[in-house]
Amino acid sequence: MEQHNTVDRAPEYRAVFFDLDGTLLDTIGDLAAAANAVCRENGWPEYTVQAVEGMVGHGIPNLVSRFSPAEAQKPQTLERTLAQFNRVYGAHNMELTAPYAGMPELLKKLKAAGVRLAVCSNKADEFSQVIVAHYFPGIFEVIRGNLPGTPVKPDPGVARGILEKLNARPEETLMVGDSDVDIRTGHNAGLKACGVTWGFRSRENLVNAGADFLADTPAELEKLLMN
Repeated sequence: MEQHNTVDRAPEYRAVFFDLDGTLLDTIGDLAAAANAVCRENGWPEYTVQAVEGMVGHGIPNLVSRFSPAEAQKPQTLERTLAQFNRVYGAHNMELTAPYAGMPELLKKLKAAGVRLAVCSNKADEFSQVIVAHYFPGIFEVIRGNLPGTPVKPDPGVARGILEKLNARPEETLMVGDSDVDIRTGHNAGLKACGVTWGFRSRENLVNAGADFLADTPAELEKLLMN
């Protein structure tokens, strides 16, 4: 656990907002499989899991645009490809996906301690609701994914909406995520932000985004949150 490369006693937080993909759940296998299934259907080149990992984090429409070739970037084509992806991923989004080791136990400890827990994700809201309810039943008070026509993170709108829903104060709330997008989301909403290094982005990515804290394992995150 780091705070600008120093280990300090961290404050306690009354509420914690978690990113989903790369933070709570390792979802990349199912995301890559769905992306490549769409590519095969359309006769496009396929991608390695590592390549798809670099495309995620900005919402599914952005992912679709990134794996679609140059000749398939027209709005109507992207709309059709997005529908293809949603069909495939909607049917196969919990086959390779799994919680990161230690996260279910940490979440239960936080909830038992009275911490208000929420999910703040760029994943489509319809998928976020189903997947979180499946892997973490009864844990989160609020689950917010991206809704059509609304800005994605790092826009602070969703985080601010969760603050209002929970009647939580920004200075008592922490944003936790695996990418610069999550760090910037937290800061844009007036929250401290902790970067976790087990997800889809590098430690450097989190440091450069200005993460207030870093955690290399769920155990380190527990030390930050459970003092």
